[in-house]
Amino acid sequence: MFASITYASPSAFISTRDRADLSISASETRPVSFHGEVVRNGFNLRIALRALGEAIWSEDVWESQADYESRILDPVITVHPDRLWFEAFSQDMSAYCALIVEPDSFRMEAAPSYGTTNIDFTAWLWGALGEMRTSRRTHFRVGAGGFEGSTASAGGRFESKVDIPDAWVRGFLQVQGAMALPGTRLSARAVDVLSAIRFLRFNKAKVSPRALRYEFEPDQCAKLVLEPWDHVVPLEGATHGYTEKRVIRTWGRRRLRLIEPLLPFADRVDVYLKGRALPSFYAVKLPGMTFLLGLSSFAGEGGFGGSSGFDLTTPTQDATHESAVLRVLAPAFHLSTAEVAERAGIPLADVSKTLTSLSYAGRVMYDLEAQRWRYRELFDPPIDAARFYPPDPRREAAAQLIKDGVSDIDVTAEDDRKVRKYSDPNTGEKIVRELVFRQWRITGNCAKEQTTIVVNAEERIIFGQCGCDFFKEHVLNRGPCAHMLALYQASASQRVVQ
Repeated sequence: MFASITYASPSAFISTRDRADLSISASETRPVSFHGEVVRNGFNLRIALRALGEAIWSEDVWESQADYESRILDPVITVHPDRLWFEAFSQDMSAYCALIVEPDSFRMEAAPSYGTTNIDFTAWLWGALGEMRTSRRTHFRVGAGGFEGSTASAGGRFESKVDIPDAWVRGFLQVQGAMALPGTRLSARAVDVLSAIRFLRFNKAKVSPRALRYEFEPDQCAKLVLEPWDHVVPLEGATHGYTEKRVIRTWGRRRLRLIEPLLPFADRVDVYLKGRALPSFYAVKLPGMTFLLGLSSFAGEGGFGGSSGFDLTTPTQDATHESAVLRVLAPAFHLSTAEVAERAGIPLADVSKTLTSLSYAGRVMYDLEAQRWRYRELFDPPIDAARFYPPDPRREAAAQLIKDGVSDIDVTAEDDRKVRKYSDPNTGEKIVRELVFRQWRITGNCAKEQTTIVVNAEERIIFGQCGCDFFKEHVLNRGPCAHMLALYQASASQRVVQ
């Protein structure tokens, strides 16, 4: 995919004794702007933007320098009334990062123009950010026009024609689906996460396994175990609602070093675990902003852009209601799935399918922390998403299984009751709340394999079992097997809310 990105001038950082101007150039093709003076959290903004740059140029696989330079792709910024979102990928597409800044950190100097665009974020700018100081008034500007005061040596208007790999586009789109997957959320102390990272820095594993193992015991705080040493890091205050022991293993731990510089200044780290060997997300909570790091499990298989299979757990894409959903979501900027369904007058399951379809086309994004969908046009004009998703052999095999016949289908509606324990942020009082989630348990016989899946109210596969070799080898690490997908499709008409 070829994309032409034109900037009126390079991004620049210019400082004097009393004033600094951080001017980030946005693509001229999309009129997005944000101008304000940094009035609080300036130090956090500096270290978070530098962490963004570190993530952009990081990778976990070896390549030649020429290949490395050719794959640097500009970050994306989304300006909304309540948030500024910077998004980028690491070079190997194994790490996704987003810097989410609250506008309250700025005193607005002009009315913003909302939308999404690319920004010019160079190694030079990354280095210059080290000169930001809270002792100087800093003016922060994002815009498509040239900035006054830019030095002549920085150059004028320039155009970048980038051949964006299909895998990069696919990964940037798939990460939204990965964030929307159900999972486990923990709120950990920053010092505990830092302790784990420091242990890994000074201890090199020479044997396998090399996972991060999160362990949950009833009525105890979660703990993190570092393999292969079985080194335990207690996560003090990281409560959970599990009533029986559970273990979740994740990989990609070396890339946690990307958030290491932020942790000494963070209030906490919210950890989102999507399941064994599935993507995990670490939201570093700094005053006025959040730095979100998403880790795929296996860098060597294309990271988020590879065929990891977690997208197969999402509901079948359906473009039927796209126009109606966008009419509701665009003016509101962000809504939950239920709010979109209510305002559009469309069943929840259909809205979930439509939002999934829109996310895989780059037209909406998922706000992991708020669990809301945001209107975000990643491409202008919108792309044909189908070209970035080659036919999946499991989907094709599932289609054949359905033709051959799926028998003994039994669909049972059940309520999944979960106990959530947390502390009131104002009083510190312990609060226990029971939440009820409606889900479907489906069993059936696919090609002589007895198969079970559990589908939640948003039409996502959240659990499964099968006797086939694929499931025995991978469990759900690579997503559902063909038998699960066939059962999912064959039971669609019976998963109806009465």
